[in-house]
Amino acid sequence: MTVHRIRFQGPAAIAVHAATDLADADGVDLLSSEQPSRVDEYTVGLEVSVEGSRDDVAAAVARIGADLPAGASIAIVD
Repeated sequence: MTVHRIRFQGPAAIAVHAATDLADADGVDLLSSEQPSRVDEYTVGLEVSVEGSRDDVAAAVARIGADLPAGASIAIVD
């Protein structure tokens, strides 16, 4: 298994939900999470570390990203 860093950016109200969905994804284990950082009045950034195969992590990120509102994003950053 490989460790991957994931970055979420979007509304604070959905940051924890996105991290939880990532942790619950098949083949993905949440290892750690940074404290959310304020980007602007409505947006936070959240970085988490997960363990899993690149394919499993990429699939989870794609599924979560498809459900995010406009202006929000989630991506593998390493």
